[in-house]
Amino acid sequence: MASEKLTKNKICESAVSLYVEDPSRFSITSLAKELSVPRADIYKIFSTKNAVLRFYYQDCFGHYLKKIEELEDYQEFSLEEKLSHLVYTHFELFQQEKEFVEDTFKDLIANASAKSKFQEMLETRINTFLSESQGDASLVKGSFVAQLFVMGLFHLMEFWLQDDSDDAEQTMELTDKMISFASELLSSQILSRGIDLGRVLWGQNLIRLRSQGLNLLVKALIERKT
Repeated sequence: MASEKLTKNKICESAVSLYVEDPSRFSITSLAKELSVPRADIYKIFSTKNAVLRFYYQDCFGHYLKKIEELEDYQEFSLEEKLSHLVYTHFELFQQEKEFVEDTFKDLIANASAKSKFQEMLETRINTFLSESQGDASLVKGSFVAQLFVMGLFHLMEFWLQDDSDDAEQTMELTDKMISFASELLSSQILSRGIDLGRVLWGQNLIRLRSQGLNLLVKALIERKT
């Protein structure tokens, strides 16, 4: 392969295949040999072998965005429909390389010591959903809710990887219930009413939370509502 034609996607595609063949032997050296390029050419694009592997998940997110472009009525989707499309599209994409995902998702994404680019992409997308939605969703947009949802999504992914039910029926049922609950909560006025009650109790000095972080969160929500 000519060096000038080397791209992130081509490197990633070869890396996934090579990794699945034998994870213990995967390295930048073996990848360079597979691609017939100098190691330096790969290092110009990826700093480590794990960076190459993590790019697979970013690439999946890119495919998810392309699928959105194919939907003429996507802008009319409800919050629940947008969340469902995001989750199920990633299930579909991960299924294509499930063996690779089984070996890498937990360590490189879900339990990574630092937040991955893939996680940042998901959180940004969730924030976009919230800002475009009706009901209480606009009250809680921000990193806190997005992070909670993505954490839930990661748990779903790990559950799916271990799900041996027919056609992953248990995962699908759990996913539907989780998305339905989150969407109903965010699209209703439940949070607004809770914030109104909290504002009264807070104003009367009837509630104070022990955790400074929770105090700040409640105060921010009350101020945002007003």
